[in-house]
Amino acid sequence: MTQRLEPAQIGPAVHDAVAGRLAEFGFIASADLLERLGKFGMLLALWGSKLNLTATPDDPDATAFHVVDSLMPLILATRPENRPLTGMFDQGLRVLDLGSGAGFPALILAAATHAHFTMLEARRKRASFLAVAASEMRLDNIRVDSNYRADADLEPSYDVVTARAFAEPAVAIRTAAAALKPGGRALLYLGAAQQPEVAAAFGGVAGFEPPEVVAYELQRRDCAVAHLLAVARRSL
Repeated sequence: MTQRLEPAQIGPAVHDAVAGRLAEFGFIASADLLERLGKFGMLLALWGSKLNLTATPDDPDATAFHVVDSLMPLILATRPENRPLTGMFDQGLRVLDLGSGAGFPALILAAATHAHFTMLEARRKRASFLAVAASEMRLDNIRVDSNYRADADLEPSYDVVTARAFAEPAVAIRTAAAALKPGGRALLYLGAAQQPEVAAAFGGVAGFEPPEVVAYELQRRDCAVAHLLAVARRSL
């Protein structure tokens, strides 16, 4: 039987697991970023089981998987063929993350970039976790918004809208359309099986250019998991 780790032990284990996974992609993380991600792993273990944030908050390998998946837009943007991902989280850009939950991807991306993130999470306990995590990780580029927002209440003031495990693609795209500036980009994290939905979902909302899809695989224990990043620019 695998010995259960205490939260104080999980943080360093997440630190090491993330560093190893990122190195496999040739992505060199700073010591400061890895320290913050280790702190996140510890906090997720402390809060996770109480709030049902993830299925296995006390499993460092599972947490590392979600952390690295969250960072994939940055990892893949270094490759010339993935130009749609370039500059999405540059300093000064405003990002809205839909249904931030346990902090994937926005809390992780905020730790790695200088964009400013608004994390939209209507569940108050989860919003409290996000606020505590942002403080403990020393992130000053995050605002947690726990007020419910209907699409009609959103202002088109964001440069990027992200969504990971938020809703069906069509729902996420409608919400993104309400929040994006002209020229802003929607970024959806999807499973490979959802690829047939992408074009139809974006096509059903006026004002988006045709989406571009970037496919990748991540190792999860003994199997490779196929994921997608779907990016589309708001033209109107």
